[in-house]
Amino acid sequence: MLNQVILVGRVNKLDKLAGIVTIDIKRPNEKDSDLIPVSLSDGLMESVLGYITDGATIGVKASLNIDKNILRIVGEKVTFINTKNE
Repeated sequence: MLNQVILVGRVNKLDKLAGIVTIDIKRPNEKDSDLIPVSLSDGLMESVLGYITDGATIGVKASLNIDKNILRIVGEKVTFINTKNE
């Protein structure tokens, strides 16, 4: 499929009400990083909240949506790489 992106990084913030996970992704120079907000559906957000906390490493398969000239990243699948239980 077209319009797919894979993001891997550490969870910086979990916003349950908005359904947004903010991921901290390191740049190649490893000095700087970017905070990327990813929108999740209610069901996917509940699963995420049950297994991870801030600082956990996750992978997100997502698509890019543009609505009124605003780019949104919409998560479709979350892979738990390093959860709070490890």
